[in-house]
Amino acid sequence: MKIQTKSGFVCDVNENLVADWDFLDLLCDSESDNESTRIRASRDAVKFLLGKDGAAALADHVKDDKGIKSSARVFEEFKEIMTLLGEKAKKSESSQS
Repeated sequence: MKIQTKSGFVCDVNENLVADWDFLDLLCDSESDNESTRIRASRDAVKFLLGKDGAAALADHVKDDKGIKSSARVFEEFKEIMTLLGEKAKKSESSQS
């Protein structure tokens, strides 16, 4: 499924991966009370869903003029991607009814 964020980042996401147990496990860990677990799981969730190349492309997309790849911006974009995936899935389900 092709996704485009408000900032213009475009990626192809295998929507089946959203339902994968390993992805769910990463999302649960991204809510951990342990900060290092939370950060590692969030990073791994981005790589799992977008693939290594997609995650690198997202990091490059948010890079500022000094070459800094803001982790906060990566996670903001990722949250938007997840929201857009959910919206597209709902539209798909309602069109099949």
